[in-house]
Amino acid sequence: MHQQLQWIVTIMGGLFVAVLSVKAFSMWAKQEYVAAATALAATSVIAAGVFYPSLVSNLAEEALALFSGAGTEKPTDKPSPAPPAEPDGTDVPWTPLLVGLGGIVALALLAGIAATLRVRRRRRTLDRQRHAELEARHDHVRDAYAAFTTDILAVLDRPALNDVSTPETERLILALDAARDARTARDTTDYAARVTALEIAWKAADQHSRKAGINYLAPAERRAVQQARHLLTTALDDAGNTHERHTAYLKAIKLISTIIAVPHEAVAAVEAASRLALPKR
Repeated sequence: MHQQLQWIVTIMGGLFVAVLSVKAFSMWAKQEYVAAATALAATSVIAAGVFYPSLVSNLAEEALALFSGAGTEKPTDKPSPAPPAEPDGTDVPWTPLLVGLGGIVALALLAGIAATLRVRRRRRTLDRQRHAELEARHDHVRDAYAAFTTDILAVLDRPALNDVSTPETERLILALDAARDARTARDTTDYAARVTALEIAWKAADQHSRKAGINYLAPAERRAVQQARHLLTTALDDAGNTHERHTAYLKAIKLISTIIAVPHEAVAAVEAASRLALPKR
């Protein structure tokens, strides 16, 4: 009966040690080093108590004797040596237990490795999701600026957003280049900083161009821009005469080229939208 009870205690203790080991490896994988070290220390103590009870009891008796002062008293009579105890059949077979303990430790190690791999896989997934979100924010600014550069009327209304001599626009162009380079480098931390800087630069440049309008141009240039805008409205009118649209388009482009730099994308968009054709002879 005593042997069976000791076997049960040993098995239950081994399972508890295995659970603590897995927990410790999981904490280590999460970089909770203090908690992991504490769990490993507790695991070692419990394992010693389960698999080496005589060692623990001897240490406890020596500690008790040391603190109580019993170890300093001198015996009056030398006790006769006790006869060696004969085996009573209750000794635990340590070889199977050690083999079982080795199996439990191996399972704990495998569980810890599996937990570490899961944590790393989860981190990679989170990094990919975060990078995808940054790319979406980056694309939002790029698309907004591309929509501006392909809208010639918007360029005429906000010429400062296309003028690199404007400090806000210059910072926007530099932020676009920096975000593009960081995107290909796959450094999420640096890319996040670049995208944030790009969003700030875009907001500042857009607000400045809307506030400035064409008022920062000279009076003659403002009048030319207004005239060119009127001509382009005629050129883009599908209901208009082909000859009139073509003539208005040529006059507008010639007039604009003497005032501001128009993006090639905007010129191409006007040509595609208006479907200009040469007048018939």
